[in-house]
Amino acid sequence: MELLNETLFMQTRLFSLFCERTNIDPQKADLLFKDYGIWSYIENCYDSLHLEGDENIYLDIVNILHSKKVNI
Repeated sequence: MELLNETLFMQTRLFSLFCERTNIDPQKADLLFKDYGIWSYIENCYDSLHLEGDENIYLDIVNILHSKKVNI
């Protein structure tokens, strides 16, 4: 249960950072995260991601979206 809480906490931090930095409305950002697998990326890669800082993970998310031709 604790790992789930830590994963959710990380997802929340990164989502907030993404919305703040990109100035994208949270509803639209949530759709992007769902449609392009960002939520599952964070969940599935938590074991390695939690070793990095939020800034690096944010940049990973942006790179993933850019690689999928998402204009943010």
